[in-house]
Amino acid sequence: MPHFGVEGLLPTLLYAGMFAAFLASVFWRPNLGIYLLVLTLPLQTGRYRLHDFPLGAEFLDILLLGAILGLVIQGKSFAPRGEWRRFLLFYALFCYFSLWEGSYFIRAPLPLWVGDARFSDWKNYIEMFLLALVVTSTIKSKNEVRLLLVLMGLSVLLVNRSYFSALSDRDLSHFSYQVRDAGPLGYAGVNGLAAFEAMVSSLLLGIVVFTRRKIAKVGILLIIATCGYCLLYSFSRGGYLGFLAGLVAVGLFKSRWLLGVAAILVLGWQVLLPVAVQERIAMTTEDAAEGQSFDSSAQDRISLWEDAVTLFKRNPITGTGFQTYRSMGRLGYADTHNYYIKVLAETGIVGFFLFLLLLWKLFRSGIRLFLATDDPFWRGLSLGFIALLASTLVLNLFGDRWSYQQVDGYLWVILGCVMSGLQSEEATQTEAVEDVENLPAQEGPQLSPA
Repeated sequence: MPHFGVEGLLPTLLYAGMFAAFLASVFWRPNLGIYLLVLTLPLQTGRYRLHDFPLGAEFLDILLLGAILGLVIQGKSFAPRGEWRRFLLFYALFCYFSLWEGSYFIRAPLPLWVGDARFSDWKNYIEMFLLALVVTSTIKSKNEVRLLLVLMGLSVLLVNRSYFSALSDRDLSHFSYQVRDAGPLGYAGVNGLAAFEAMVSSLLLGIVVFTRRKIAKVGILLIIATCGYCLLYSFSRGGYLGFLAGLVAVGLFKSRWLLGVAAILVLGWQVLLPVAVQERIAMTTEDAAEGQSFDSSAQDRISLWEDAVTLFKRNPITGTGFQTYRSMGRLGYADTHNYYIKVLAETGIVGFFLFLLLLWKLFRSGIRLFLATDDPFWRGLSLGFIALLASTLVLNLFGDRWSYQQVDGYLWVILGCVMSGLQSEEATQTEAVEDVENLPAQEGPQLSPA
């Protein structure tokens, strides 16, 4: 995490801020803890420095808990009623039962508490569902959503500044695996960082095409430019395709000229992109070994996909159990490098259907808000959410970009904002109907007596 000359004080200040935000959320305004959570969500390596403090490793958990307690004390639900609450609760329970099934399948300890690595993974996974519901309950007005977006933008700039610093003394004139860096996203890896940059860029593209204030538009475009730099020099081919998907989504829904930009990038990458990036993309086929169509990295992915499909065929209904693949050590890897195949292998047809249903509900929420409002702010947010989802859909073809809070946590934050937007629009429409119904009846023309 960037320290700006106060490196020694930052962990202490952040630790104190955690408890201050927790207490403020519980006894005053539950959204205050959410603001600090959003600001620090992708800064995984920065939060590592809190692990030396008591409860420091539970930084995000404590902030989320504070918001929940604050809502409960104020007599509000931390999980608003509706189809999202029912579905996410059901999906979380399904994943937990799958966790137990996996314990029997791989002969691992029963997943009873966070001390178990697989239970901890499940807890972190469903915590993102909970985050979406809590954001819906605590972030209500457009001004609150704007503040949340500003904090997200600031956090993205901190991530990108850290990445700039990491690359500043490296030779980027030609591609080398040694120049790649995971930045402040920690164990998500360099491909996780690339996914984050592609998703954020897609979100901001959707927002900026509806932004009218020049200062805000310029600020958003500058953030997108920093994301583009980081994405380019992450040298992630999946990240490049993920950004293209978001670009196409914004083009289809709003700015058709962006489709031309996407076409130019696809057709002219050998001229337009930096040499090092050209070399990385060209490696896909040029570095293929004899008898292979792709380079070793891409070929390994294909082998993993085939292996995971074989595993699925042996357990087609409910799979091997949630978060089991990495414990098997198949082909020497801990991941299938394709999240859809991972879901299929670990949770079978049932889990795969539920995951596709989840994706459909996410897209439907964004499209509903986009079609339901004429407000440029909500239309920009909903289009950004749709573009983010399109990017995510492609990114997960090349690895797990779904289970890491620091990578796709903002997806769930924006979902909460989209649900708040839907509630706001529904309330506005209801008020308009009531106003019309309460208008006094006008008297018709009077006939003069004959």
